[in-house]
Amino acid sequence: MTKEEFELIYRRHYPPMYRLARRLLYDPQESKDVVSEVFARLLRGGAMPDSGKMEGYLMTAVRNRCSDVLSHKSMRKRVEKIFLQEAIESQTPTMGDDERMERLMQFIEAELPPLSQEIFRLRFLREMSYEEVALSLGVSKVTVYNHLSQSLQRIKEHFQSQTAKR
Repeated sequence: MTKEEFELIYRRHYPPMYRLARRLLYDPQESKDVVSEVFARLLRGGAMPDSGKMEGYLMTAVRNRCSDVLSHKSMRKRVEKIFLQEAIESQTPTMGDDERMERLMQFIEAELPPLSQEIFRLRFLREMSYEEVALSLGVSKVTVYNHLSQSLQRIKEHFQSQTAKR
C-alpha cells in the first residue's frame, strides 16, 4: 500500500471509526487510541481487504478492539476490589470489620498523599466510577488509575508486612 492510498483510507474512514469507538468507550482519548491501533495494525499487516470491504473490516476491527478494552477494564476493576478486600482481611483474621476499616483509614491518612487519599475515598467509599472521580477532582482518568494502583500497592505491602510480623 502506498502512502497516498493509506492517507485516503485514513481520511475517509477515521471519522466513523472514531464515532463508533466513542459510542462504545465514552472516552475521547481511549477512542483515539483504539482507532490509531487499528490503523497501525493495518499498516503492519500484509493482507489488505478489498476497497469495497474496507469499511466493514475497519469498523469490525474497532468494535473488537473496544470490546477488548472494555473487557480489560472490567477485569481490572474486579481485581482491584478483590485485591483491596484481601489486603484488609489478611491483616488479622479475628479482627472485626469496623476495626479493619479503622486501621485501613488510619494508614491511608498517615501514609498516602492528599490527592491519593481523596481518590481512594471517592472510588471505594463513595463507590464513584473512575470517570466520576476524575471529573469531581479535575484530573484525568489515567491519573485516577495511577493513584489507585500506587495506593493499593502500598496498602497491600503494609498489611502483608503487618501480617508477617505476627
